[in-house]
Amino acid sequence: MEPSTFIGSSIFLYIAAFIVVMAIAGYVTYRTSPKRKQRREDKRNHDNVR
Repeated sequence: MEPSTFIGSSIFLYIAAFIVVMAIAGYVTYRTSPKRKQRREDKRNHDNVR
């Protein structure tokens, strides 16, 4: 494998890994966001009223 090809593929791997990490971080942030938690509580309270 030529050095230039190796450098290009390693940069691609770094970018792909960065995108994966950002997607996971965004998902975790969405899961634990207070707004979503509040909405879930509102839905539960609304169901209990009936």
